[in-house]
Amino acid sequence: MSTDDLDDTTVRSTDGVTPRERPTVRLGSVVWGLIVAIVGLGVLLVGAGYTIDVQLASIVLLIAAGLGLILGPLVQSLRRGRTADR
Repeated sequence: MSTDDLDDTTVRSTDGVTPRERPTVRLGSVVWGLIVAIVGLGVLLVGAGYTIDVQLASIVLLIAAGLGLILGPLVQSLRRGRTADR
């Protein structure tokens, strides 16, 4: 196997070629990105003339973000547990 056959997901080690683990996306970054996107959508809707109950919207947004931050790691740990058993 030549060096040209390797892609960016493999690294050469002393015992041969081993796959490199790709960095995972952090769940907190995804949740905060969704919060910013939803707030931006709300600003666009208000600019378009819609009326939004800000208190209710912020309560729903905080509950959804909290559930995402709590349930996300639980789902990931369950997935890792299943793949580790194989």
